[in-house]
Amino acid sequence: MIDSPVSSLNVPADSSDSFPARWPRWALRIGLVWCAVLLIMMGLQEGASPEDQTTALSITLSGVYTLLLAWTRRWWLSRLLDHPLRNAILVGSINAAVIETLFLIVEKAFGAEGVAAHPNLILDLVITMPWYIGMVIIFVRVQNRQRFIPALVLLLGGLYEIGGDGIAGGVFSGSIFTPWVLILYPGVMLWLFIPVYSSMVLPPAWIIAQTPPPPKPAAIPAWKDALRPLVWLVPFMIYLVIVLLVAGALSEIV
Repeated sequence: MIDSPVSSLNVPADSSDSFPARWPRWALRIGLVWCAVLLIMMGLQEGASPEDQTTALSITLSGVYTLLLAWTRRWWLSRLLDHPLRNAILVGSINAAVIETLFLIVEKAFGAEGVAAHPNLILDLVITMPWYIGMVIIFVRVQNRQRFIPALVLLLGGLYEIGGDGIAGGVFSGSIFTPWVLILYPGVMLWLFIPVYSSMVLPPAWIIAQTPPPPKPAAIPAWKDALRPLVWLVPFMIYLVIVLLVAGALSEIV
């Protein structure tokens, strides 16, 4: 039986009284309130830049998109259970492309610059999709072993975005080498990124939740397994270097 959208954010009843199961729920609730405050301050403050308005609206619409998936999953989720792991990867990857496209559309609507990875959608997806696809593949395998509760899945999504946008993007922009990131990443970016990655990690977790759990407990500690998608940053940044070198060579030829 498919749970309701509301129950998808709750801890299973048999673990609701244990602290390890309860802390992600409280962290998520507090974090989403803080996220809403940040979005209001960013998008509605007097003199807000087009970039701030683009970011605030794009993050908000990303969360709304996930809610729409939750409200409609009784119609689509059961159709994806024949090959659950494969379909979980496909759903997470397709949603990543949807969110990346959404950011670019809003950016162009506000006349902003630099919010999306590239102003050309095809190049934007060429730059970003290898990270998303690799992250989703690893997350799906980890989730199949560990079965993290939905609240923790959403928190991990914010953490993975810090890796993809914060660390990888920060290395190439140079911003990661400034001291303020030690406050910005955990205090602001983590919470703003939860809605952005929510459709990439939560729907795959819904699909996996409909399948029998692994017969044996995972041999890898849960916290190590949870961080495993961040390992994909290494090949992804190598990929970005190659893309930049190729783009530079082509620009010289043209």
